[in-house]
Amino acid sequence: MITANAHDPDTGIAVEVGPGGGLRGLTFDTRSLRLGPGGLARAVLALVDTATARANARAQRELGDLSALGLSVQERLVESVEDTTPETWRV
Repeated sequence: MITANAHDPDTGIAVEVGPGGGLRGLTFDTRSLRLGPGGLARAVLALVDTATARANARAQRELGDLSALGLSVQERLVESVEDTTPETWRV
């Protein structure tokens, strides 16, 4: 199964998603509770966006063009995905 993670050490929030953004895991620590409801929601959604871009990019590398399934990488996140992809994963 293809998944990707995103973690914010400042807020203590971590997410794991599959391609397309299906949430597979969500972790909070005490720091995340200090964000309040709106801040917590925004932080989780931002991490899900990042992890989704990573999962979609990984799926595209492994499986080919997935645009017909609606699993393309959002242009605004492409650079961050490339910046965080280890060289050992690159073809």
